[in-house]
Amino acid sequence: MTMLRARRLATAVVAASLTVGGLSACRSQPAVAVYIGQSGQITEHRVQQIWDDTEGLLEEASGGKATRMPIARADVVGLLLTNELYGRVAERDRVTLPATMPYDEVAGQIGLPATADITRLYTENAVLRQTLLQSAAGTAGAQPSDEDLRDVYQRFADNGAIDVDFDAFKSSLQPADKQELQGAFALRDALETLVSDLDVEVSPRYENLELGISSYTDQNSGRSFSIVGVPFGEPGSEPLVVDVS
Repeated sequence: MTMLRARRLATAVVAASLTVGGLSACRSQPAVAVYIGQSGQITEHRVQQIWDDTEGLLEEASGGKATRMPIARADVVGLLLTNELYGRVAERDRVTLPATMPYDEVAGQIGLPATADITRLYTENAVLRQTLLQSAAGTAGAQPSDEDLRDVYQRFADNGAIDVDFDAFKSSLQPADKQELQGAFALRDALETLVSDLDVEVSPRYENLELGISSYTDQNSGRSFSIVGVPFGEPGSEPLVVDVS
């Protein structure tokens, strides 16, 4: 089974450009979760280390009682891949992490020690994403395209968070909303280009993995969902591995 390449939900042309010329099965090794270029990779061993560490910390916090993991295994893969890609974009754009990172603040939000690997990943990803979004918003074009806005609209519709048509949705967007979205689109495009240039491939075990760039929380349901992201695999598919420890 070949590895899956990145594809955009709404752009078949881009999807095709990223899926042409599938690699041979020799790059579909069970021990690899993600290939990054010809030599880099995220291994299942590394994913398992973070999974086991997180599970152990949660059990310790509960007094030794068995606990249910609040994340899926694919989330760990996504965190590691996001960290790698954000780091490369930041290096290219000469963006650096601040000297003081809010590890303690994030630790309090997710209920894990500030020294845990997963806390570090969450924190660095959040800070890098915000910094890169601000940088992208400053250089992006003035108006997002209808194609990109339709993708956002469709995600709202698919999650039952909107009850107007596209034209009404587009008209409701304020200049600040458009600027924020345009920054997210610009960062998405940069990541998609990087994914293509590096020939990043994700194992089919994590079929519906998406690197979320901008999300929305429905105030009625409290449910959050991605409105701009870089998905891998086929839309609507289910991962073969979810929470195996």
